[in-house]
Amino acid sequence: MLLAAGLLDLGFALFHAAFWRLFGWPERLAPSGGLNSAITQTLNVMLSFVFVVYGAALIWQAGDPEASWLLPVAGGLFWLLRLALQLLWFDLRPLASGLITAAFALAAALHLLAGLS
Repeated sequence: MLLAAGLLDLGFALFHAAFWRLFGWPERLAPSGGLNSAITQTLNVMLSFVFVVYGAALIWQAGDPEASWLLPVAGGLFWLLRLALQLLWFDLRPLASGLITAAFALAAALHLLAGLS
């Protein structure tokens, strides 16, 4: 069951990765404004990441039930990716943007330390 669930999650990741081609992103998102376009694309990347990592974790744990470090490290990678997308698609000049960027960095560090300790 773990293997089947993991493979299904990976399939959903591939489906979400195709959104740029299927829906003509980012051009067709442009009328919603730069911020909405960035948010929509960020949410899709993050959801795709969750599907890949969760699917991979399920498949891995199907063969190694002792892999308790996997999900905290996956969480750290999630926050590192979110931090990278923040730097790529968002204006860092507003104070709120700087604060949320710092929060993403802190979340990445905490999760990675938890998984690697």
